[in-house]
Amino acid sequence: MKKLIEEFKKFIKRGNVVDMAVGVAVASAFTAIVNAFTKGFISPLIAMLTGKSELDELKWIIRPEVLDEAGEVIEAEVAILWGSLVQAMVNFLIIAIALFAVMKIAAAIRERAEKINAEIKSRFITEEARKKEREEAAKIEAEAKAEQEARIEAEKEAEKQKARLEAEERERARLEREEALLVEIRDLLKNGNKQS
Repeated sequence: MKKLIEEFKKFIKRGNVVDMAVGVAVASAFTAIVNAFTKGFISPLIAMLTGKSELDELKWIIRPEVLDEAGEVIEAEVAILWGSLVQAMVNFLIIAIALFAVMKIAAAIRERAEKINAEIKSRFITEEARKKEREEAAKIEAEAKAEQEARIEAEKEAEKQKARLEAEERERARLEREEALLVEIRDLLKNGNKQS
């Protein structure tokens, strides 16, 4: 029993139940409108053709009713009530046409909404793709700039290294010349001391 109550609670809480209740309420109100339309508009037109005031009165009498002298019904009449059938069919056709029109309008609105949704989604995807392309281009540009800066830095470092090596080479050459000069002076002094 508890399980049944829980299932009933879930059933009641679902949105479809509320939608169904609204649908039933609208349908009963719409049925009242259709009945009023049939009685107020269709019935008078048929009454003009048949001479009866209501569609319900249209019937084929198979066996008429039998009355006694007091006017009481002894045997009820047997009749085919085709007027009620016609009225029900008219009501059905009006409701069917109205529902068809509502469904067509709802389908058109849904189709339009889906088209707009797809268009928005497409624009969003396109914008995302463009954004991604811009980010990718910016990333490539930043990498190229960083690579160029690294190359320029390496070239500067190479020039500094070359200048340092050239300076060291000049210094070594100067030291070799000085050393050679000092050796020559030493040899001259040595030779000068030997001659004296």
